[in-house]
Amino acid sequence: MEITIKRTSLTEVDRLLAIQKKAFAEDYKLYQDHDTTPVNETPEKLIENIEHYIHYTIWSNNNIIGGIDLRKKENILLLDKLFIANEYQNKGLGTKIMKLIEAEFPLIKIWRLYTPYLNKRNQYFYEKFGYEKIGEVQLTEKLLLFKYEKCI
Repeated sequence: MEITIKRTSLTEVDRLLAIQKKAFAEDYKLYQDHDTTPVNETPEKLIENIEHYIHYTIWSNNNIIGGIDLRKKENILLLDKLFIANEYQNKGLGTKIMKLIEAEFPLIKIWRLYTPYLNKRNQYFYEKFGYEKIGEVQLTEKLLLFKYEKCI
């Protein structure tokens, strides 16, 4: 399956939000993080993120299948969000997407991200790419995030 990433257009907001809400629904049920969950992100907030940060839409065969939200500061890049439509998960696409993202930013020396402490699948996935757990952040009473970093 061919995968491409392109900078997000404002015309893609509704489709991205629909995919994002479904992709993060399981975590939302588990952690009930009403104020921080991508499930509750508004169109206005997504538009703000697209305009102020680095936001990509993930495409497969002319279909939007997910999104990537990145925050860059000097030689550090934070992978704030990476999500794929549920029906496209577990098909090896995450690996292709991570390679595309890293190829887009060859000068980045430090990559960071956060993932929920109970999400073993995410932890395994990022560790496979050389990310190491470097800390923890208690976001809400129920939600503990593991902080990961990869130095190149």
